[in-house]
Amino acid sequence: MPKPLPLDDFRAVRIVLEPDDFAFSSGEEPPPSDLLDEKTWHGIMVLPDDVSIRTSNHHGSLLKILYDLWGAWIEAVGWDQDPLYDTILDAADEFQAVTFNALHGYYRQAIGCLRNALEQVTIGTYCQVCGKVTDFAQWRAGQAKISFGQACDGLAGAAPIQPLNAHIQTTLGDSIFNQKTKTSPGGWARRLYSELSDYSHTRPGFTNVDMWASNGPIYVYEAFVSTAEMYIQASALCFILVKLGRPSLSLPQDALQVFGSTRIRPMKIARVAYEYLFPSKS
Repeated sequence: MPKPLPLDDFRAVRIVLEPDDFAFSSGEEPPPSDLLDEKTWHGIMVLPDDVSIRTSNHHGSLLKILYDLWGAWIEAVGWDQDPLYDTILDAADEFQAVTFNALHGYYRQAIGCLRNALEQVTIGTYCQVCGKVTDFAQWRAGQAKISFGQACDGLAGAAPIQPLNAHIQTTLGDSIFNQKTKTSPGGWARRLYSELSDYSHTRPGFTNVDMWASNGPIYVYEAFVSTAEMYIQASALCFILVKLGRPSLSLPQDALQVFGSTRIRPMKIARVAYEYLFPSKS
């Protein structure tokens, strides 16, 4: 039978914000007008609450890394009202949702948020680097479409990207934006996007049931760690993209761990790109 956590566990007590905790407040909130019944509440919350406790019992340090990375994205937004400003804001929301969903066992949904974040930042970088300000405004207004593939194609051929492309090709025989061919899975961005898309589109082998081996949500150690690793990889790539769009960018301190932490062990291409773009930091 389900049982409540002891009250000396800080996770046992729910906290609600006061009106003055919000930047914009309309004053005192009215009392509940249509309160949910207890049975329905527990039906909705018991399983994800259980997963959140089990996850935070065993992955506290990894959860802190993900939370700190979200803070780094908020810090990276900056003040310049360029195409990256809007897309970083949107991506930060997606990264925050990844942590929340993964904490509660919704791993596939969390990975879908990563795909959204990568797509947003890639499109923002493309519009920034390639001078597509008008196209970006139309895209944001819903008047035009810019696909992830279109953004990658544009960045692959953009003059400011070529020195990094050449360095990665020489060092690793790899690329960031190259198209997929019969003999190549494509560059890092396309490979990662393809992997995330498997989950986002709920393809066979990439569903919730596949990850849980059950109905759920339930806590699965490997699924949480895999989701966290994809979060870290997506963050690394997105920070590289932002640097390409904003050459003067200084990485937030909490972002440095995706490139240099022995615990995280960044991908080789992430490390090579980082050392090239941030030579004073490596």
